[in-house]
Amino acid sequence: MRPSAPAPVRILAGLVALLFPLPCLLLMEYMNYGGQLEQLHSFFEKHPGSALFACLTIYLLYSILVLLFGRVWPSALLLGLGSVICAYVNYTKAALNGDNFYPQDLGMLSQTGDLTSFLSGGQPLWFWPGAALLLILVLLLFAAGTRLSLSPFPRWSAAALLVLAVNLSVSTPQRVQDLLGRFGMSAFDSALQSSNYSANGFVGAFMLNLLNMDVHPPAGYSEQAIQALLEEFPAVPADPDVPLYDVVVVLSESFFDPRSLPGVTFSQNPLSNYDRLLEDSNCQSGMLYTTAVGGGTVRPEFAILTGLTTDYLPNVTTPYWYVQQEVSSYVSHYKQAGYTTLALHPYDKKFYSREGAYPLLGFDAFYGQEEIGSLAEITWKRNYISDHTTAQAIQALADNAQQPVFLFAITMENHQPYGALDPSNISIQVDAPALSQESLTALTTYTQGLYDADQMLGELASWVDSRERPTVLVFFGDHLPTLRANHLAYNESGFVNTLDGFSQEELDKLYSTPFLIYSNRDLAPGLLTSQSGNQISDYNLLNTVVRSTGMGRTCYMELLFQFFQTAPYYNIRLQLPETQEIARFTQAMGLITYDRLLGKNWSGNY
Repeated sequence: MRPSAPAPVRILAGLVALLFPLPCLLLMEYMNYGGQLEQLHSFFEKHPGSALFACLTIYLLYSILVLLFGRVWPSALLLGLGSVICAYVNYTKAALNGDNFYPQDLGMLSQTGDLTSFLSGGQPLWFWPGAALLLILVLLLFAAGTRLSLSPFPRWSAAALLVLAVNLSVSTPQRVQDLLGRFGMSAFDSALQSSNYSANGFVGAFMLNLLNMDVHPPAGYSEQAIQALLEEFPAVPADPDVPLYDVVVVLSESFFDPRSLPGVTFSQNPLSNYDRLLEDSNCQSGMLYTTAVGGGTVRPEFAILTGLTTDYLPNVTTPYWYVQQEVSSYVSHYKQAGYTTLALHPYDKKFYSREGAYPLLGFDAFYGQEEIGSLAEITWKRNYISDHTTAQAIQALADNAQQPVFLFAITMENHQPYGALDPSNISIQVDAPALSQESLTALTTYTQGLYDADQMLGELASWVDSRERPTVLVFFGDHLPTLRANHLAYNESGFVNTLDGFSQEELDKLYSTPFLIYSNRDLAPGLLTSQSGNQISDYNLLNTVVRSTGMGRTCYMELLFQFFQTAPYYNIRLQLPETQEIARFTQAMGLITYDRLLGKNWSGNY
């Protein structure tokens, strides 16, 4: 310590230096539980093993920093700053789309500017006072000059030994399992992240995910196992009497029917085209079940395009990180059938690692915000390229294609945040007595964008009707919109009750969005059993299009069809009961997902 520091300051600084990791831990866990002190207390009371693991983890990190720097204040500054950032990101991410902060999210630091444009809303009451307290404690340590009296070599040697000891203790899956078991934790906790972060706290859950980042081959993974599995489901050749359809797939950002919110009314129908098409005999419709709510477009997108699912991968912000080789997908299936395969997204092509992944999925070309101006005149809504522009670009690409075209488009206009609009930009008034003013504002802004999405749907349907080429339009929402943090507008309206945990019915509502399939020709039923009211998982949506248009089907598509026959929709976030028959298919999907993304792609020939 500095000789000039008074004795009381030195004593206080010593105590602060010893205890500094604790307020860091408390701040992160306070934010992990949404600022609810009762839940924070319950975590420490009911999960002492996880709490002890978190405490030891943060003290270990703090000790290594002190040994490296030799001074306490820079170590405390780094730990405190990291704690504040982790607490903020974890809370904000969970509030917006129900996902916590995962280790893999660190790989998206280069896209921070894009991500922050989506943020809105405030923080729990004690977050900023807690952050200020950490800053004050760091300043006290700086003033006192608290430091170790060791020379660099023994300090750095001790730090290296600590790092080596930690590495050895987690060097194999069995050692990881043994270590976690001592604290009453398990690697299986990461199967459902909401339970993981609830039972193990932020630090414990984050570390558990970090320790399980490596994806190991599923039990029994081999070429013979893949072959035996898929040969149970013989491939089906294409119908030679059916022409090749142009297929246009539109992922409409946050497309959802807000009329399902109890007590909410609108001055005019925001979904008139959607309603009209549902009554058309050439339209099939229903609810699409995905793995996203409020955000995380890339997860249902990945499932739609590949027929795979993220259920069997470590939780990541984008599954495209795992796309490092050519992946057999619906896209590649269309390409092999002679289609031109195109992707369109009026945003940064690098976002979510799409630019690198799309060619490996089988896309011939990918048009982003830099190229869309060559396809259509650009108009803007709330700082995003409008749905009308995207619709015009879709038509230009499809009409100029010489071969049959498979075109996948993602819209951006109705993306969050849903801040207040100028009154002159509000054409549909929303009345919702149960909603707070902030929630009503978010819903009103969302509704204006939803109306534009519906106009886009009507424009594309009219275009499909006008075409001579057989054309099928697939239009769906990726997830429910983020109507305030922690699903607040949904809770206020009575759509769900977020305070008592979600029932099965509520989970079904949160993880489902509308879809429709419309064509200028009569379509075969495909997987769907009726014109409306169908239920289907995202990974099977294009499977029904393939079947209804007479295309050839792979063994894996036939496997998914049989899964649909057993359970029309299923994913781990829905927390549906896993019967023995369902388990047969989920294990098969896990095997194929690993094989195509991280394994030898033996299933690519099936």
